[in-house]
Amino acid sequence: MIEMPNQNGNRKASKCRKTSPSSDEPASGGHLSGEGPLKKGPWTSAEDAILVDYVTKHGEGNWNAVQKHSGLSRCGKSCRLRWANHLRPDLKKGAFTPEEEARIIELHAKLGNKWARMAAEVLSISCG
Repeated sequence: MIEMPNQNGNRKASKCRKTSPSSDEPASGGHLSGEGPLKKGPWTSAEDAILVDYVTKHGEGNWNAVQKHSGLSRCGKSCRLRWANHLRPDLKKGAFTPEEEARIIELHAKLGNKWARMAAEVLSISCG
């Protein structure tokens, strides 16, 4: 929202949008490299390979640097989510074991809908 003075000289918030970006905002909608717009939609296997190669060499961390240094036309958040939810080598896919399922039911009764905490507990059991 933009604050605009009213008739009394007091500032009042207006719901109108700015018509032009300010000097500190990139004109390309957040894409800083100047190589065109960010890609949206499904990932290709070539993009997956680039991301896996980048993380293998540089590790997880500054996800916004992935775009700049790897040539991917994806934002840092998209790269982070793709890695965390699909490409991590230690990501377990498939059905829960009966022990994991029993532990999840037990933890849900104890913790409620604190799924991140439950996931950490179940992961520590599966890996440990």
